[in-house]
Amino acid sequence: MPRSKSNAICKWKKSGLICDDYNALYETYIKTTECQHCQIEFTEKNKRCLDHDHTTGLFRKIVCNRCNNQDIYIRFPNGFTEQDRKEYQQEYYQANKERIKERDKEYYQANKERIKERDKEYYQANKERIKEYKKEHYQTNKERIKERIKEKIECECGSIVRRGDIAQHKRSKKHSLWVQL
Repeated sequence: MPRSKSNAICKWKKSGLICDDYNALYETYIKTTECQHCQIEFTEKNKRCLDHDHTTGLFRKIVCNRCNNQDIYIRFPNGFTEQDRKEYQQEYYQANKERIKERDKEYYQANKERIKERDKEYYQANKERIKEYKKEHYQTNKERIKERIKEKIECECGSIVRRGDIAQHKRSKKHSLWVQL
């Protein structure tokens, strides 16, 4: 028996999987190329998982990492529609909002330079398309944009400033004196 096969079976047994024929299950596991729930092909990032019921120990399905982690296939046994997926994602985000924000902040701090470089390259490659989009957006939303710019907001220093003038205000002497306090 190859070392990886014996390691996989040993790992399954340690995790509590109960099966009549581990060798046959291993062969099925190796030959399965896509998730048995969402039919997405397995890749380096979306690896296959042998899922089992942790209470009974019985094998369930060979699923992708995402379906296994989120137990989507248990919640939606007959598959899920695009609307189901969106609702599930919203629920997941609401339940994990703080953790996700913290993770994103850490990722940005660790990859700040790479992200800026990627954004710069994207802008250079799509400069004309971006300009055209901005022009169309402005023409479509001209009145709403003008109203938003005129809107009065309170700066962190306590000053009331038009939204369109906030950047200039933050460079002002009044604001910088407040920041120094």
